[in-house]
Amino acid sequence: MSGKYEKGSEWRKWDLHVHTPKSIIQNYGGDTEEVWEKYITDLESLPKEFKVIGINDYIYIDGYRKVLEYRAKGRLQNFDLILPV
Repeated sequence: MSGKYEKGSEWRKWDLHVHTPKSIIQNYGGDTEEVWEKYITDLESLPKEFKVIGINDYIYIDGYRKVLEYRAKGRLQNFDLILPV
């Protein structure tokens, strides 16, 4: 057997309720580039077991789009999948 998951089934952690600095409910300190840099760095610092996150900013997807911009620039490669929730 060859491929990405050679051991077969493995448990991975998912967090499907992650807010961004653009959320109407957040405690990050605002929607500034400095706050976003710390936010992205914190997500990249999560334990390696976290493989999927769901961006849950309620009725808005602006934060999800911004997260995808960072990912397109090579950031957040520690996640296999980032979902809008």
